[in-house]
Amino acid sequence: MRGYSYLLGFLLLVCSCNSSQKVPKEILPPEKMETVLWDLMRSGALVNNFILSKDSTLDKNQEHIKWVNRVLTFHQITEKQFKKSFSYYQEHPELMSVIMDSISKREEDPVIRLNPKQNLRAE
Repeated sequence: MRGYSYLLGFLLLVCSCNSSQKVPKEILPPEKMETVLWDLMRSGALVNNFILSKDSTLDKNQEHIKWVNRVLTFHQITEKQFKKSFSYYQEHPELMSVIMDSISKREEDPVIRLNPKQNLRAE
């Protein structure tokens, strides 16, 4: 009888851990969210370090908005989808932490930094 109690406890633990990792259908999956955030971060760096430094007549906010829209269009998602997904991950820090850790590893990997084409995943 005690063995069944342990087995039941273990199964409940496993099921509860697995269900917390699933995201609702309308939320971007963690892998896609990671890729979108990575591309948004890189586009921000591109705008700040190259585009705005070459042309001081450009409106900083407009350039950022333009590049954010390009990234979202590239990934075939709407601003509303992204914002809803981002809010969801902010409310679930354990999932956001995994995404941000993966992004951090991308930044540390010299192969990815030097060859950004390897970042693109077939989705």
